[in-house]
Amino acid sequence: MGKHFTNDSLCNVPLAKAVQSAGNLLVEAEHVVALVGSGLSVDSGIPTFRGTGGIGSRLGAPSSRGYKLFLENPEAWWKQQVDRNADPARTLLRDAIDKAQPNAGHIALAKLEKMGVLKLTVTQNVDGLHQKAGSSLVAEIHGNRAKLRCIGCESRWHNYDFGSVPYPSRCSQCGDLVKTDTVMFGEPVPSGTLSRCYREAKRCDCIIAAGTSGTVFPAANIPDRVVADGGSMIEANITATPLSSRANVILRGSTSHTLPLIVERVQQLTGISTT
Repeated sequence: MGKHFTNDSLCNVPLAKAVQSAGNLLVEAEHVVALVGSGLSVDSGIPTFRGTGGIGSRLGAPSSRGYKLFLENPEAWWKQQVDRNADPARTLLRDAIDKAQPNAGHIALAKLEKMGVLKLTVTQNVDGLHQKAGSSLVAEIHGNRAKLRCIGCESRWHNYDFGSVPYPSRCSQCGDLVKTDTVMFGEPVPSGTLSRCYREAKRCDCIIAAGTSGTVFPAANIPDRVVADGGSMIEANITATPLSSRANVILRGSTSHTLPLIVERVQQLTGISTT
């Protein structure tokens, strides 16, 4: 399969032709996985962390010792979590997520799952919008802001299911510490989630990299694993990324525009409807 670029200086291929190529790849594939980054949720009003205008560029990056600080003094860490004035970046992101609704990009991925094409969405986002859009096969590699997690056995609860208890909280299953589910700087991705992602990557013969910078590890390893095993890659992103040079098809533009076009192409090829 040759490379098809859209809106890039590398090659001038119309978007419509690239969409056709992407749809063909998806229909021909046996096990499609999507890797999703924060770019997918921009059109839902959630700012990215990196890049121009991102939360990190405006308010600075969180401490790289975040997880270590939690382990050293979980009580103080929890007090900071419930203080809305302690971390402006976290509060800004939290408020944006609370107001957000799925956009056409989220809905497109949910439709691909419903059609039986997409076997798993590996998301780096913590906003829960995939589930709101109707996706159920989702691996939240960086956690979910609306959940809590035990750092020992990796049990997870929705915030409202855990109950009101003193902080720091302990897991009822194993007695280890409970924290917010979102993966902090310096914190390893939960082993169960990471293992699932790598198992699916091993089976994957076509990966959709949508709205991801391709620079945050270990998630950024997943497309490389697929390509190394002979799989193809479809990149949907508004700008070029380190993944672009290895993609078979590149769709430049907002994912809320390009992903629905892929769904339409797959529907044309298969006759499968999601309504």
